[in-house]
Formats: sequence, structure tokens, C-alpha cells
Amino acid sequence: MNKQIITVVDAPEVTLNDDEKAGDALLKFYKALGWNGEEMLDPCKVRTTKAVFDNLCDVIRNRCSDPIGVGFLMCNNGPGTEDYIPPGKVYLLEGWITPSEPTEGEEADEFQQQAV
Repeated sequence: MNKQIITVVDAPEVTLNDDEKAGDALLKFYKALGWNGEEMLDPCKVRTTKAVFDNLCDVIRNRCSDPIGVGFLMCNNGPGTEDYIPPGKVYLLEGWITPSEPTEGEEADEFQQQAV
């Protein structure tokens, strides 16, 4: 393995309320891992087991009747899987989240302090 693991966490249980959409499952998954919803997220740097991935797919599939759409959603935004990860765990690789760009009105040096 050539990528540095920075955190090992328990895989979150993701469920959807009646008013939530299929994509909300991924948002809930990443937020439960520590993403604040504003930072840049690189799902390629989030690794888990096939079982956790499959459970997440099932939650999405139960809300979305288009299997191709589910496949594209998970390919583009879902976590990757690895055989070496212990059951029920998620590996967060270095750079899985990075601070977002400053919005208009934010000071650039404020953004620099967050990035350090």
C-alpha cells in the first residue's frame, strides 16, 4: 500500500428518512466520517470493505430505481474498497479532505491559517 493512512474509523451506519434522496446517503456517510460539507472531499482517498460498500449501495438502491444511476453515483462519489481493511472499518487516506477556497469577503490569510 503506497498511500498513507491518517485515520482508521468505524464505518457509520447510514439510513435515509422518507424525505431524503439517494445521494443523501453518501453525504451522510462522509459527514459521519468527519467531513463538514464545505471542505473539498476526495472520495478516492476513502477506503472501506466490500461489505460496507455493499451496504451503502443497498441504502441508495432502495431509494433509486435506476441501477445504472446507482453505479455511476458510487463510481464517481463512493468510497473505494480494499481486501486488507478489517471488517466494519474505514481508512481515511492523507488528503481525503482539504480546506475549501475562501469565499468572497474572507481574508486570504484566514484561509492560509486553516490550511496549516
